[in-house]
This record gives sequence, structure tokens and C-alpha cells, in this order.
Amino acid sequence: MKKILSITILAAIVFSACTKKFEKTESGIEYRIINTNDDARAVTKGDQVMLHMVGKLDYNDSLIFDSYKNSKPYYIPSDEPTLSAVLQVLHKGDSAEFSISADTLFLKSFGQPRPAAIKEGSMIKFVVKVEDVYNQEEMRKKISEQNGELRTKDSIACETYLKSLTGVMKTASGLNYVVVKSSTGKQAAKNSKVTVKYKGMLLDGTVFDESKPENPSFSFVVGMGQVIPGWDEGLALMKEGESYKLIIPSNLAYGPQGAGPIPPFSSLIFDVELLKVE
Repeated sequence: MKKILSITILAAIVFSACTKKFEKTESGIEYRIINTNDDARAVTKGDQVMLHMVGKLDYNDSLIFDSYKNSKPYYIPSDEPTLSAVLQVLHKGDSAEFSISADTLFLKSFGQPRPAAIKEGSMIKFVVKVEDVYNQEEMRKKISEQNGELRTKDSIACETYLKSLTGVMKTASGLNYVVVKSSTGKQAAKNSKVTVKYKGMLLDGTVFDESKPENPSFSFVVGMGQVIPGWDEGLALMKEGESYKLIIPSNLAYGPQGAGPIPPFSSLIFDVELLKVE
């Protein structure tokens, strides 16, 4: 349904643009304003622009960018190396159409060559709609509010999960753990080389990483920062042959940045079996 909606929106914008004339920025980008309100807040240098964007290759109409997917608009600095010339002529609520060289976009904006799958000399056709505009202070406030919401949501989810467990213990740092299988084996400690099998999950049960049959174990040195802090602390509690469930708060995991499939401010669950201590 969302995909149909984004295509419908794009088609409506492009259709309405047919009556508009193209203009050219000082840098030579041809653009066409589709809808505008000169009384609305203008995009200025230093702003962050929240916008919806659809980008397609000119030669086959294949989709490169689509912020309507999952309803997640992009936040782009108005000083962005390639798009700034167009962004800074827009206002909140404006929509526009323009094309940019794929080579230029990837080199200037992403700092890397155009992907081989995209033809040399091709153009990317953009249709954008400015949803909101923030100066630096407004953006800091918005990020702070969003982070607070994410932390609260994660805290509630973590507490709910912990209540479903028995035998939970907690360290001074906030690391929660359950001894699933105990052992009288060699104690791990700082500077110990340990070999483990593991499975990592989000609080909703989504598995984001685990030991694979072709690579069934993982080794690292405890306390050397080779893994997230929650692992360094958790493994130092374990003995060879033991299995623990580690429930690691986000500040001992990947924090506000997240990592790959791990969202920002995410507490993580790890089922860990300590195979060997050296």
C-alpha cells in the first residue's frame, strides 16, 4: 500500500510539473519548482532540511532513492555538496524536480565513484518535497527529543523482557545476566583470550548475528575493547564451559549510533557459551 501511495504521489507531482518551466542554478543544475509558497519559511545556509525524495535513473527509470518507503523522510543539510544549489531556493512545503549527474552525486556527496551497475554519464531524476526546515538549534532540540523517546521506549521494553526471566542478576554498570549453565572451569579475566559461541538478538527476538556452522566460534581478548563493553564485562564473569544470557543496555552496546541492523538506543540480548579460556 505504501509503495502504491509513493508512486501515486510521484505521478501527481510530475504531472503538475508539466506546466512549469525549468530554471538553472548558478552551478548549472536545471530544476523546476512544482508547488511553492513564497510566504513559507525559506531554506537558508546551515539549515537541516527534512524532505521526501524519489530518485530514478534517466535511462531505465529504476529507483535509486525513495523516502516514501517505510515513511521515513531524509534529513539533508542545506549545504550538501551536490543538492545545496536547489535546496536553497526552496521553502517549507515546496516540491521540485531536477536532474543531477550520477558521477557528480556519488563523488561529491558520497565520496566514492559511481557504482558499476549505473551507466557512465547517466543522470538521476529527482522529485523532492520539503516537509520541514530546522536551524542548528532547532535540530539539536529535535534530536534530543527523539533520543529521549527512543531511550524511554527501549527502557520499557527491556524491563518487560527482564520480568519474563528468572534468576536475573545485575552489575553496577547496568549489565543484566542469567547463568543458564554453570561450570567449575577456568575463570575468564581481563587479558584472557576466550572462544565463544553466541547468538545476538534485539528485544523483540530479531536475530541480528550468530555463530554460523561454517564459522562456529569467535575468539577475542577480554578487556581490550575488541568487543562492545557489555561483552567485555559479561565474559569476565564467566568460566570455561558456562552459558550465560547477557541483557546489555544500549550504553554498553552501540548507544545512540546503533550499528547495521541494530537501531540506536537498543538493549541487546546475547546467548553466549564460553568454550575456551586461554
